[in-house]
Amino acid sequence: MTAISLRSISKAYGEHPPVLRDVNLDIGEHEFCVFLGPSGCGKSTLLRLIAGLEDVSAGELKIGGQRVNEVQPAARGVAMVFQSYALFPHMSVFENIAFGLRIAKVSSDEIRRRVNEAARVLQIESLLERKPRALSGGQRQRVAIGRAIVREPKAFLFDEPLSNLDATLRAQTRIEIGRLHKRFDQASSVYVTHDQVEAMTLADKIVLLR
Repeated sequence: MTAISLRSISKAYGEHPPVLRDVNLDIGEHEFCVFLGPSGCGKSTLLRLIAGLEDVSAGELKIGGQRVNEVQPAARGVAMVFQSYALFPHMSVFENIAFGLRIAKVSSDEIRRRVNEAARVLQIESLLERKPRALSGGQRQRVAIGRAIVREPKAFLFDEPLSNLDATLRAQTRIEIGRLHKRFDQASSVYVTHDQVEAMTLADKIVLLR
């Protein structure tokens, strides 16, 4: 079953030539799709179109069979992990992971269950009371991934999530992301990178952009 469908998708800014033009792509249910290409080729822009952080200039975008061109990001059923972690420095790890669930008015018991389960899967149970400043780069990225996991989305979107880590941590976290994807049940993953090793290690499907 197709989880994400792009038909004749284009993106342009003002009067400038399109950054992306006539993109046609199907990403299957529980498929790990990697957008691979050099800096400036449009791979992050394409990911942001799926997330709803950029408006589609032309074409049709569907998630789970539903047209989402005009749907707000929070209502698309996707969760995004950014390169910069984007954690709240004044909140504990638990509060950072739970933040989106509190905004969605999920019950306290359900929030605690989901956060504890995500922490167990990511092996950060002992860090739940710490603040981000007390964490390593790899631990912060796990917290950012945990925040995505608890939303139980239809698709996980990763925008070069390992680029701020050193080589050893990058290799370890890459393995963890691949392991996590297998636990995501039916959720698909879309992952942006310029690293061919990451792409070959993780992907069911690789989309090359020039």
